[in-house]
Amino acid sequence: MTARFKSLLLCTLSLAIFTAACQSAASQPETIEMKSEEEQRQIVDNFTFDDYKKLFDDVIIEANQFDVEEPLRKWVIRTLAEEKLYYETDLTDAQVIALSTEAMEQDVSWKTVARETYNIHVTEDEIDRFIQQGPDQSDLPIHLAYASALGLSLQALNHQFDRDLYEKNTIWLRLIPVLEKKHGTTDNNKLVERYEAEVNARLD
Repeated sequence: MTARFKSLLLCTLSLAIFTAACQSAASQPETIEMKSEEEQRQIVDNFTFDDYKKLFDDVIIEANQFDVEEPLRKWVIRTLAEEKLYYETDLTDAQVIALSTEAMEQDVSWKTVARETYNIHVTEDEIDRFIQQGPDQSDLPIHLAYASALGLSLQALNHQFDRDLYEKNTIWLRLIPVLEKKHGTTDNNKLVERYEAEVNARLD
C-alpha cells in the first residue's frame, strides 16, 4: 500500500468511523472542549492495535449501558469513540444521546438534500466498489481494532456496520462536480462548508 493511498484511506476511514460527533460537537463549543492538536497527533502517531482495541472495547462496554436500539446504538458507539479519542470533555449520558441523535438526523438530511436537491442517487454496487477499493484494503490499526472490538471481520464492518457512512462518501464523490459548477470553486473545504449550510438550513 503506497503512502499516498494510505493517507487517502486514513482520511476516508476517519470520516467513516468518527464522523458521528465531529459536526455535532462543533455546534456546542460552549460545552465540549477538544484535545489539543498535539495530543491528537500523539494518538495517531503512537497508538498500536492493542491501544485502539482496549479503547474500542471500553467504548462497546459503555455503549451497552445505554438503553437504545439500532440505528441510534450505532451512533452512540461512534460518539463514544470520538469522545475517547478527541474530546477533553467527559460527556454526560444526556450529551451522548443528544449528540448521537443529532448526528443521525443530520446524516439522513445530508443524504436527502443530495437526493432531492441534486438528484444524486448511488447504487448498492457503487457503494460496494467504493468500499472494496479503499476500506477493504485497510491495514490501519485503528480500523482493524474497531472491527475486532465489534466482533466483526473488516469486510463485515465496512459492508454492513459502517455501510451508511461509506454510502455518504460515495454520494460525495458524485456531488463534487455538481457543487464545483454551482459554486464556481474546486476548493473542497468551501464545497463542504456550503453543502453543510444547505443541510443545516433543512434541519432548522
